[in-house]
Amino acid sequence: MLFYTFFILLQLNIIHSYCPTNSLCQLNDDSTILTCDTMLNDTSLLPEISCFPSVNTYIFYNFEQLPSHLFSNIKFLQNQFYTIKLINISIINSDTFSNSIQLPENSKLSIIIGDLNISSNIQIQSNTFNNINIDYLHFLNLNNTIFDTDCFGHNLNINTLIFEQCNLTSFSNHIRKLINVNHLLIKNSPELKQLTQENLPSFLPTLTSFELSNTALEIIQPHSFQAWSLILEEFVITNNTNLEIFPSDIVDGVLMKLNKLDLSYNPIKYLHSNYNWFPYSYTKNLLLKNQQLDLFLKSNILKTLPYLENIDLSRGFISENLMKNYFPNMSNLISIDVSYTNLTEKMIIDLLTHLSQTTNHFIDIYLRGHLLNDENFCSYFKIFQNAPNLLNLILDNSHECNCIIELFYRDKLQDINNNSLLMHPTCLLDSSRNRCDIQTQLTLSKCPTNSYTNSDDTIGDYAFGGVIAGVIVALLLLLSLGFGVVHKIRQRRNTDLTMEKPVENPLAAIIEERLQNV
Repeated sequence: MLFYTFFILLQLNIIHSYCPTNSLCQLNDDSTILTCDTMLNDTSLLPEISCFPSVNTYIFYNFEQLPSHLFSNIKFLQNQFYTIKLINISIINSDTFSNSIQLPENSKLSIIIGDLNISSNIQIQSNTFNNINIDYLHFLNLNNTIFDTDCFGHNLNINTLIFEQCNLTSFSNHIRKLINVNHLLIKNSPELKQLTQENLPSFLPTLTSFELSNTALEIIQPHSFQAWSLILEEFVITNNTNLEIFPSDIVDGVLMKLNKLDLSYNPIKYLHSNYNWFPYSYTKNLLLKNQQLDLFLKSNILKTLPYLENIDLSRGFISENLMKNYFPNMSNLISIDVSYTNLTEKMIIDLLTHLSQTTNHFIDIYLRGHLLNDENFCSYFKIFQNAPNLLNLILDNSHECNCIIELFYRDKLQDINNNSLLMHPTCLLDSSRNRCDIQTQLTLSKCPTNSYTNSDDTIGDYAFGGVIAGVIVALLLLLSLGFGVVHKIRQRRNTDLTMEKPVENPLAAIIEERLQNV
């Protein structure tokens, strides 16, 4: 055992002795980060990186140029996350990041180029990223207005590509190569003012998500996106302070795979009343946070998107009650968020009434920032009767436990006590609170019903009646079907099965005749 220990120590000494003693690179205390900086030494020549032990993070500062195949002899381990950071680098040579990096399939590589505090005019040569899988490629604070996609080589796969705080205005697309990028995010880019078919990247057809946020975007030109060539699942254009118009014809065709459409926090002031939402008709998740809801509802967006499952209208504002006329029957709806909006309680009641009359499954309704008052108890009771226990109201934790809360949460108290993660008013956990008697409140509020029962397993008289009626109808249909089948069998056999006219047995007639002759 002592021999093996001595042998390992000897090998480590050999490794470290192989590295230059006057190195530009240093390991941190726990040997997980290797930092190379020209400020550490007078020379600018990089040592052989592979002479150092394998680490999870490599950081390079203040180099004039990074050579090709810099990481070629590094042994990358299985099931690891590796990060390479390049800060204040002038030139990155071709094939710096290429298949010379022997990365195991179950390990992931992130590359971060630039720094938020240091602007850069970095030159990235042709095929710098070539024949390699990159999980995360992040460009920061680049002054280049045109990103030259020629730096992307062949057989390049990038899961997430981010441009942050860059002066980016367009992508050069003069060379087309086999590049696959799943997610593209452009954010905090003050020079990006318009989107056109010409300034979008050539790898757009490979994207499953495209996000543009916190830019100077003002104009999206017509026909910028050709849907038949796209596989977009997420289309996110948010928080662009100059985007006041969202044109109707920016997409040609229908985005067949679209799951998420997010237009939150854009100051959109104009939408045509006959806006063409058809290109987004497969959307399942719609986010319109902090928007003028009148514009979107009057454009019939909800009626044009039949597959909606989740709707987020939080922090939006509305000038009139459009709940009755512009909320269609949404059979796939799972949740809707109208938290912190200026909806009046009358609008909320109209929304809940509509949902209670059309749903047959559970729906989460987020109402944070709103108070439900007992003065409108009769309306809420009718809503509860329409869809008993199907509408899950999610309110502020500080909401008082009035009769409405008792009504909608009474069958969930056991779940709340068993699961602290459930969202609910905290007063429900107070066992000493004065509980509302629903029957008494019905009387006090003079509600036009006497069908309430306080049984914990009640599902509502209307629901029970509906179930009974459904069973009766089903039985009648089965009986009708049975008689029809029997009638067809009779017709096929040409036989009347009634006993009004018995069929004479010929054998009996013969026996009777022989007895008479005896």
